[in-house]
Amino acid sequence: VNPRMVIPNAVAFSRGKVSIVALTIVILSLFNLAWNHVVNPDPPQPLSSWESLLYSRQLSKTKKYKNYDPEARYTYFHDLENYYIHIPKTAGYYVFGKIEEMVASTFEHNRPHVCNIKMRPLYTLDSKKCQFCFTEQTYSHYPKRTYTMIRNPRDHVISQYFHCAESKEHYYTAKFMPSLDEWLEAWVLALDNETKAEENEKFKCYDPRNKQTSFVYRHLANDEKKDLETLDKRFEVIAPFERMDTSICVIFIQFSGRVPDECVCASEREKNRNRNSELVDHGVKHHGSSFVTTAEQDGMIAKITTEDVMLHKYTNQLFEKKLKETEEVYGITVC
Repeated sequence: VNPRMVIPNAVAFSRGKVSIVALTIVILSLFNLAWNHVVNPDPPQPLSSWESLLYSRQLSKTKKYKNYDPEARYTYFHDLENYYIHIPKTAGYYVFGKIEEMVASTFEHNRPHVCNIKMRPLYTLDSKKCQFCFTEQTYSHYPKRTYTMIRNPRDHVISQYFHCAESKEHYYTAKFMPSLDEWLEAWVLALDNETKAEENEKFKCYDPRNKQTSFVYRHLANDEKKDLETLDKRFEVIAPFERMDTSICVIFIQFSGRVPDECVCASEREKNRNRNSELVDHGVKHHGSSFVTTAEQDGMIAKITTEDVMLHKYTNQLFEKKLKETEEVYGITVC
């Protein structure tokens, strides 16, 4: 055998294999994009590069599954019964803990499993082992019942700022945060200016522009009747943060079909309930609900949360309707 012929032939063969593999990857990627457009015509708002980094870091901490089903990312949603959208800075960890407690207190056997996957992709889960899924991902058409909680936009924006400036999770990025006025002004300037928005990623913090709307609706239709109909269709319960314990009770009752004692007014357990005692503060000193803002700061917040303000208004309207329905069906007064 002539070695001068063998080596070139081997190199040519290997290059041919690489080319076929590369072509296959390109074709599969294009198919994936086309399929995503078909199954999810209302895609979520793209993450900023900083939020993408947080997502990547979260994934790096999760268990590496060896037997991924390539189709699972599309079929999992069809089997998912209950899907809770945890919008950042809306007490998602507290809600998760309370739902777990209520499951433990109301189910003796065959307890539904409540799981918090945070930013993990849903296809890493077995839907049969997760009957109530908490996630920091955006709205999807697939889950049978979807829940979320909406916070007063002013408080929500302030909470985002101080989480980045003071929390333990962001201790390594606090140095990038400017004053509250500078931060708000920078995002006002980023309205309809994506170049400025990309520049604001230097803060390594949230993008507060209508943050809550981007998770549940993408963009409002600016038509109250249509927006209410769409939200009512999308959510089993969309609840106000400001009525935390009542909101959690309605969510749990709708999810489980059971009524915890602590959710019934005048019950002994309800009287002894220490409301909001376990809200996670993440080591933050200043909080959205108690921090006193100036008129100028309120004005800037209003400019970057016009859709969130409407969403919060719609949430209160829809929740009142759901609360009355729940009380009528179960013959109780929810606290």
